[in-house]
Amino acid sequence: MIRTIANYLGGPASAMLKDAPFERWPVEKSIEDLEDTIIHYVFPHHGLELRCDSRNRISAIFLQSEQFDGFDERLLDAPLSSNRKKVIELLGPPSKSGGKTSDPVLGDYGPWDRFERVDYALHVEYRADVDRIKMITLIRSDVVP
Repeated sequence: MIRTIANYLGGPASAMLKDAPFERWPVEKSIEDLEDTIIHYVFPHHGLELRCDSRNRISAIFLQSEQFDGFDERLLDAPLSSNRKKVIELLGPPSKSGGKTSDPVLGDYGPWDRFERVDYALHVEYRADVDRIKMITLIRSDVVP
């Protein structure tokens, strides 16, 4: 059975950091001491970010398609090169969706879809200028906003 990237959610970041190919990738760690401590691991050359809780358990995984490089896309629920139609074909009907929006300060945002899974939610943001994935976010069910 192929281990998908979603299998890392809820587990210790150390488990993912010692698995291939992540163990070979440069990573930057930072800690935000807020009401709840947040630990970030950013793989700057690969478009991957982990957000962890104070116990260093992975709460969210962010994959940016434009920077993403370096491992078998079978680890993902949908290939990052997919368009919206292909994503829905692969994942089924979304539980929530939103259209393209434009913010005067932040600029244009593409449409998005959210897919509920047993232990996590998968959020797919599409590019504003072309029908293609911009970012995939996987979030543990117990921390989904």
